[in-house]
Amino acid sequence: MTRSTTIIAAIATLTAMSATATSATLAYSSFDTGDEGWVAQQGPAGAPYAVNWNPSGGVPTGSINYWDQTSYDSEWFSASASFLGSADFSQAVNNGGVSFDWATDLGSAAQMVQVAFTGGYQGGSILWAETAASVGTGWANYDFSFDSATVWMLEANSTTTIATMADMTGVLSAIDGLFITADTVDGMDGSCWLDNPMIYSVPAPGAFALVGLASFVGARRRRR
Repeated sequence: MTRSTTIIAAIATLTAMSATATSATLAYSSFDTGDEGWVAQQGPAGAPYAVNWNPSGGVPTGSINYWDQTSYDSEWFSASASFLGSADFSQAVNNGGVSFDWATDLGSAAQMVQVAFTGGYQGGSILWAETAASVGTGWANYDFSFDSATVWMLEANSTTTIATMADMTGVLSAIDGLFITADTVDGMDGSCWLDNPMIYSVPAPGAFALVGLASFVGARRRRR
């Protein structure tokens, strides 16, 4: 193999890797074939409720929704054990986040959509963040990064503080629950829909460069 061919091959390998591995999916539910074990409940200690699975109308196909008819407490979509998997998502801290598609048919301009993780950190804690909800306008995508770009709050030991990177790592290294808003107005009939919840990490660009360089150097050594 000529030197120019080796360089081209190394560049092609690096380009292909960068294109296909720019992010890693750590947990994901598409709801294309069912609710995948997700439920709705009144917070971490609440009784679970069945959600509705919709085979169409999601982003782009299936989704789940919860219709709050009678309760005066806030309901949340609650992730299944299969979604949580090993429950260690600490590799995504400062290098990833959680995203989902969400919609609601009832609320106000001041309504918020929230996401929360629970775990045993500091004897039991809740890591949560919120942002303004898009109400009554159809599907919207929400992306909460696990870094300072998102204001994460930590509830632990009866105190609420702004979470540090160490707090995020502590909670996300051993979570036992993920909750996403399923009820926007307490005590009023309304539905919330959820699709494509995902926890992801983004590998550092330098890692791909090192792999590409190793491939190039190895190819040159074999040629000599």
